[in-house]
Amino acid sequence: MLALFIWGFALYGIFMALWKAVRFMAQRNRRGVPVTAILIVREGASYIEGILRTLTTAEPFCGRELEVVVIDCGSRDETVKIVESIAQKRGTVSLIRAGGEDPALSLPALFGSRGRSVHCLFDLRGKVSPLEVVPTLAAFWSDETV
Repeated sequence: MLALFIWGFALYGIFMALWKAVRFMAQRNRRGVPVTAILIVREGASYIEGILRTLTTAEPFCGRELEVVVIDCGSRDETVKIVESIAQKRGTVSLIRAGGEDPALSLPALFGSRGRSVHCLFDLRGKVSPLEVVPTLAAFWSDETV
């Protein structure tokens, strides 16, 4: 009876070691995939600076291959100035001005020029809450789901 008990613990230990090794390998592979966050905005001065600063300076984004592309759809507020200011300081942030045209016209060229990358598209013109951007992207590198 004691031998079965010891064998049970041994099998449990082997199983846990294999489980941790598989999770480590999966997590390491996931970190190597570049991510491009595409934010479609209009009149987003009230939230865009906070999102961009969080994505470029906060954990879990530091040291990751995260590029942020902001597509502005003709904002009349300070959105463009804010994005340009942050883009000058951070090389991972860029701005595309779509003007009054459909921002979907900018996407094919954007997808083709990035190479191997995961693209996360956030339409912040009222369709997606700005509060969802950071947790959604943070969940990409964590084991939790959003």
